[in-house]
Amino acid sequence: MSPRADLRVFAGVIVLVALANACLAGEIRKGATMQVKADSIWFQDAEKFARWQSLKKGGDTKALAAYQEEALRQRDAWQFTKPLAVKIRGVTPKANRVDVEMMTEGRLQGSRWLLDIDAIDAKGQ
Repeated sequence: MSPRADLRVFAGVIVLVALANACLAGEIRKGATMQVKADSIWFQDAEKFARWQSLKKGGDTKALAAYQEEALRQRDAWQFTKPLAVKIRGVTPKANRVDVEMMTEGRLQGSRWLLDIDAIDAKGQ
């Protein structure tokens, strides 16, 4: 292929990725009731959540695992073994963050949490 054709293919891929991201963000909207995937990590403290996301994005799996284990042990983060229903209170796509309210019945019903957008099951509405 010519360099011009390569550039068109590359531009097409970029457009498709942008559209896919826009579609995902469009499905997760404020006020919607959605499911959070099983074994997702839930935070209530914004700084601890941001630190976890930074480690996750950084790719250092050992540092992420150590931070996550300590956060779970200290109850700075929670991990639930089954999908749970939440109400979306806010979405910050650039920060890859969702602010949710627990809707599943139990002692944590009504509590607020911060989740990674990837934790939301957009297909399991």
